[in-house]
Amino acid sequence: MKIVLLTLPHEGEYKSWITPTITEPKGLKNIPLGLVSLATNTREGNDIVILDAFSEGWGIEETTKRINNENADAIGFSVVTRRVYALHKLIENTTAKWKIAGGPHATYHAEELIDHGIDTVFVGPLADMEFFEWAKAPTKGIIHCNTDINAIKYPNRTIIDFEDYFFKGKVFFEANRRTPMFTSVGCPMACKFCSVQSKKIYHKDAEKVLEEMWYLKSLGVESVHFFDDNFNISNANVVKILDQMEKTGWNTEWSMRGQVKFDLSLVPRMRKHGLKRIHVGIESLDNDILKWFNKKHTVDDVKKFCDAMRENNIDILSYFIIGTPMETPEYLDALPGKIRELGIPHPYINILFPQPDTEYYDDLVKCRVYRYDIWKEYFKNPTPDFELPSPFEPGKLERIMKKADSIIKEFTEL
Repeated sequence: MKIVLLTLPHEGEYKSWITPTITEPKGLKNIPLGLVSLATNTREGNDIVILDAFSEGWGIEETTKRINNENADAIGFSVVTRRVYALHKLIENTTAKWKIAGGPHATYHAEELIDHGIDTVFVGPLADMEFFEWAKAPTKGIIHCNTDINAIKYPNRTIIDFEDYFFKGKVFFEANRRTPMFTSVGCPMACKFCSVQSKKIYHKDAEKVLEEMWYLKSLGVESVHFFDDNFNISNANVVKILDQMEKTGWNTEWSMRGQVKFDLSLVPRMRKHGLKRIHVGIESLDNDILKWFNKKHTVDDVKKFCDAMRENNIDILSYFIIGTPMETPEYLDALPGKIRELGIPHPYINILFPQPDTEYYDDLVKCRVYRYDIWKEYFKNPTPDFELPSPFEPGKLERIMKKADSIIKEFTEL
């Protein structure tokens, strides 16, 4: 088969106030690792073309032309919820015998995608083996995926223009020839604001993790970023990877996304083998707010974590969320000072947003803040540039957005 795999263009995506526009980097391209993995593991006997519409900045019309010019047997859409409007327009205007979909939105809304013209939907965070088998004998319907993360090849970055994905600018910090990879997928935590695709975590074997890291280094990568949903949720798994780093002599720079609470006695070993920076969801410096978020750490845990990172010269990029119901003006005014006291050089301020498929949004519907399920109706008939009504009292969102911008400016040169 000839198969086109693509990311969706941002044209028409729904509006979100989560991330202040002041932090949006210019020229940053996100390598579509999921699609590269599918192509790597399905190339045998197939002609795979990857079109990264989102990173290239193509609109819907341009993406449609490029898809149809390929004259493919199948079109595979990687679907994130924010871009369902573009998806629907591409379904309507592209031609192929098979139209298939996977990704986070597909996992939550498979039936809706079938109703809107998708022939086959792959449900689950890993679909490589199921996709390979589907390409041998295509079928219609919903396929529930159980790909073993250790049974697939790591993504072959030479399938795409890998050099084009090295960001040469600065977003809070600088890192030379930095690229992401995954050591796991999924996170079992139940944070109120999060719609992570899999609540079950799947770990790669440590040997496979280091094999991929050395492969990236052979391509000229100087900084590897573990883009896992939650890298350090398992102390035992971190130990296995550190053991393999020690065994293979790894000491090149790496960074990670993870959580505050883990075995801090491991931090010196992590630093010894190249850990430069940790991206962590602190979210708040108020215990009542943390409890409301369903976070499993306390402010005291945050202090211990920050102390350990500072003692080992590891930078912290911390995510904070403002806009919760119990938040006070006094808390917001004090937040920058508290961040400085903790020695956090890179605070990333987000604004609470009712994402689809989250407990926070569901609660707003149950409490009749929203009188009906707005997202459900939107998915039936997406409109361009849709904006969800604010759940805040009049004027609060604007005040929060200004506060977020002011805090960000205090800590950056943007």
